Amino acid sequence: MHTYGLRHDHAQEHSQHALAMMAELGVVPHPDNFLIFYSYLAGSHPDMSQMIDILRSNHREFDEIQCKAIHDRYFSTERERKITDQITADLRCQLNTALDSVKKIGVDTTKYSEALDHFCDFISSKDFSNLEQSIHTLIGATRQMEGVSQAFGQGLENSSSEISRLRQDLAKLKHEAMTDGLTGIANRKAFDEKLREEAMAAMENGKALSLLILDIDHFKSFNDNHGHQVGDQVLRLMANALQRNVKGQDFAARYGGEEFAIILPQTTLGCAKQAANMLRHNVESHNIVSKSNQKNLGHITVSIGAATFQYGEPLARLIERADAALYLAKSRGRNQVASERDVEREEEASKADQESLKSPDGKAAKQYCA
Repeated sequence: MHTYGLRHDHAQEHSQHALAMMAELGVVPHPDNFLIFYSYLAGSHPDMSQMIDILRSNHREFDEIQCKAIHDRYFSTERERKITDQITADLRCQLNTALDSVKKIGVDTTKYSEALDHFCDFISSKDFSNLEQSIHTLIGATRQMEGVSQAFGQGLENSSSEISRLRQDLAKLKHEAMTDGLTGIANRKAFDEKLREEAMAAMENGKALSLLILDIDHFKSFNDNHGHQVGDQVLRLMANALQRNVKGQDFAARYGGEEFAIILPQTTLGCAKQAANMLRHNVESHNIVSKSNQKNLGHITVSIGAATFQYGEPLARLIERADAALYLAKSRGRNQVASERDVEREEEASKADQESLKSPDGKAAKQYCA
């Protein structure tokens, strides 16, 4: 539950100002949106406040898509319950064992117990991705406790070792939560988090950020003709191609089904389109060989859509534009790259065609053809 920590008069003042700001910005006044602007005025989420300030300075519209993106990022209640519950239970068990050993020789463990309770409360209520530093702190505290008695030093050392093992387990669980089980590359959850991070970085450093969405052409037919095992092999080969070609700060992920995505920080739309074409050529140059009978199954091709982030826009809009470009690439015959600029030109040409049909003397059509 969100804790405001404000006196009644401050809460009333923030409520009134939040409603006034929402009305000024044209924000729909439902509870989720109210929470955003109340918290903004209360200053309880500095990162969110910075984002809203950037959006306002860029005159961005606070429509439902934008507001939902903000709410999901800062107020979503979805947690990695499996991971945090396991870590909490194991840590309590190990550290309480250590505390019981120390208490037997009359050492005051009050501060250590408080640290443990605070830590377990922390990971029960916050994102597990911040646990690494906290666990490291607890390891140090446990090792400090070893010095209180030589008699129980070995027991505490064992507890430190066990906590170190739990830290490794945490890293493994976190990796699994962010990895696609079939292909071994980043999954949709990891993609969503990375895209949010890079969008914030782009707004801070003023650099470009581009997105590619790829789709394997005729994948369903390939699956139907050769079987799902071969289809899975194709998906893994596609992931390997991305790992070979996507380097440095760029980030590749399985977006869903036969779709993949690549985040390209500090990359303009033109450069993104060039990178997409290089990848497309690389994919079509490799033949697929069945693992079961070594039969050559030919090669696969991909269609790719490219779009560039507009500072402050909801990321759903960036993805929509990349999707629209992907659809255009497929409609043009597949095995090619299209960008959001290509989509815009198609729409303009379509409007011109429609206008020419409306012209009674055909002049508009002649001017367009010229």
